[in-house]
Amino acid sequence: MYETGDLVMDQERIVGVLLKYRHLSFIKILQRTVFSLYPLILIGSFANMISVNLLASNGFLAHFFNISAWLPFRSFLQAVFGDVARVTVGWCSPYAAMVAAILTTRYYHRENASAGLAGIISYVLIFLHTTRADTQVVQMRYYNAPWLIIGILVGYCVGRIFVRFGSAGKFNDFNQTNGPIMTNIMQNIKPLLIAVSAAFVLHVGFAIYRQFGVDQIVDQNISSLLSRHSNYLLNITLSLVNTIFVWLGFAEPVASPSSAYTNEAYANLAYALSHKTVWNLPHPFTPSALYLGFALLGGLGVGLALIIGILWADVRRRKHQIAAQSLIPTFFNIDLPIMFGASVFLNPMYLIPFVLCPILNMLIGSLAIYLHLMPPLVYPVLTGTPGILLPLMGTGGNVVALIISLILLVIDVMIYMPFIKLAEKVEIMDDQEKAGEGHD
Repeated sequence: MYETGDLVMDQERIVGVLLKYRHLSFIKILQRTVFSLYPLILIGSFANMISVNLLASNGFLAHFFNISAWLPFRSFLQAVFGDVARVTVGWCSPYAAMVAAILTTRYYHRENASAGLAGIISYVLIFLHTTRADTQVVQMRYYNAPWLIIGILVGYCVGRIFVRFGSAGKFNDFNQTNGPIMTNIMQNIKPLLIAVSAAFVLHVGFAIYRQFGVDQIVDQNISSLLSRHSNYLLNITLSLVNTIFVWLGFAEPVASPSSAYTNEAYANLAYALSHKTVWNLPHPFTPSALYLGFALLGGLGVGLALIIGILWADVRRRKHQIAAQSLIPTFFNIDLPIMFGASVFLNPMYLIPFVLCPILNMLIGSLAIYLHLMPPLVYPVLTGTPGILLPLMGTGGNVVALIISLILLVIDVMIYMPFIKLAEKVEIMDDQEKAGEGHD
């Protein structure tokens, strides 16, 4: 049996390993990048919530406040707030490339503002492709938050190119004459050309990938797979893989579990409408009944539990501010602010609860359905319906479903608590180490 001293030593070893991980150059730059983007993400998330939830005709808040009955110019306002969301969250990945490039040069004591310009140019060039009809319409899917890790990787690589081949230049001394500034700019043409040339090669490769329809073939194969009959193990596996990808900072597959096997969801809805009951459905364990109903209690990774845990267990004022600011959008399933503010991406301290909580929720929820404690989710819900209310709304008002949601949220908070405390301890020790180095 473990003695108390052994447990303390094991915890100290874990903290030591986590500190070493935090000190890796790429992880440091990733964390600083997401922190830098947090205000942008917070503004964009609120704008998105207002646009698609409060002002959209099918939004949860729009129906709750009956917006269409009394608010003039609703469609215009929806478009305006949608534009704000588009230029903030919608362009998150190119911004990440720019910030990561500058931070990389700063990390290696070769700070260079030109690296940021090269970072954003390189990222946009790689993925800037018009549609096959040559209508000059750009596919924006490659620029939003699901491609965050790709943007940071591009920025990191560009920054390393400028560290190796460029000349440091901050351009922040306005008393300096123009001659040295122009000399510095000329010295940075070489790394700029190298970065853009590498991006151009990737641009051509991606263009070939699209031109020959490989992307369509992949999409068709995935659609064909997801049009077949599902099974319980596959549903859980889809959600597990999807959540891990989100933790990695790549959320492109995020729609798969919720959109998979829609034929079964339609069959369930048809049965419920024709038989006037939500019980004994032909497919009670579809991805929509499990993933949407139980895995999204405040966004992916049960972000609402993370926020509650931080407000409860974390003593740092800064984290409390971030959690409080992120609470409203996360309640309506927009969890990007807490993901950025708490630096969840590639953070091993949050990996286990981030992946475990959604899967455990689905298992408990499916058990409740199997035991007929509650019916499966069958009815479509309004856009932006809070995750805690999704089972209630999806079952047509079953109160037990709401109670189960609340129980799941309590369980998720309890799961997050030790990891939040561990993250707090690691960050405090990291701050103390940096403060000690500053006094040396």
